[in-house]
Amino acid sequence: MSSIFDSLARSLPWNKPIELPEHHQWKHNNIPALLEWRIKDRPYNTTIANAMFVFMLCAVSVFSYFLLYRSANFSVSETLFIAVPGFLMFFLALYGTTHQRTKFAYRFTEQGIEVCEWKAPGKGWMIALKWLTVVAAIAVIFVIALDPSAFWIALAGPGGMGLLYLSLANSSKYQEMHTEYHHRDHKWGRYKKISIHPKRPVIGLHFDYFNTSQQSMDKGVLFLYCKKSQLNSTLGVVREKLPDIQSEYEVFDIY
Repeated sequence: MSSIFDSLARSLPWNKPIELPEHHQWKHNNIPALLEWRIKDRPYNTTIANAMFVFMLCAVSVFSYFLLYRSANFSVSETLFIAVPGFLMFFLALYGTTHQRTKFAYRFTEQGIEVCEWKAPGKGWMIALKWLTVVAAIAVIFVIALDPSAFWIALAGPGGMGLLYLSLANSSKYQEMHTEYHHRDHKWGRYKKISIHPKRPVIGLHFDYFNTSQQSMDKGVLFLYCKKSQLNSTLGVVREKLPDIQSEYEVFDIY
């Protein structure tokens, strides 16, 4: 029985192993790897994103309360019937915006570090949004049948969320904006500084590079995202390959 549950758990979209895209393969696959791992992470300031997520949820909850319950004089059951589908769709759309994750694949060799990084719009929340749109459409029809005067309120709530889904699902610009592919190949000798973020399991390897747009030298950071359980082992390999560089625990911008 446990094996059945394990296989079902592994079949879930968020539990599937991360596979490299066909056009995103290792350049130095012939060199033995010192360390390899793959991870999904949020390459931005998660504190700001989480605060925005909570603020928007609270604002929509207050708006829905005054619009549907206080102003429209709906009963609690009617309010829930209209608001819940729309609220769930808004929640999924907002979560998909503020909690976007990028896939990273890392490979350490004696020669250096290779990083494959790619991002594509998540399909899971779009599928859920699709089905909630169907539920919302039924809710709109039911409410209008009971009270035709509630047409605009019902349309602005779950109906508006349905239009949001349709616009996102069929927008090629949205798909392109949230699709990225990057492949980085760095030598160990390139790095000048090692930073360990005290609040997230992220290691920053600082280096200098020539900025072609500004025609001058600039500073960059290679971010190594990992799980908390992987941080010490990853840091151990980095320190072994860069023994002359001091590592520091410090807050740095993640982007």
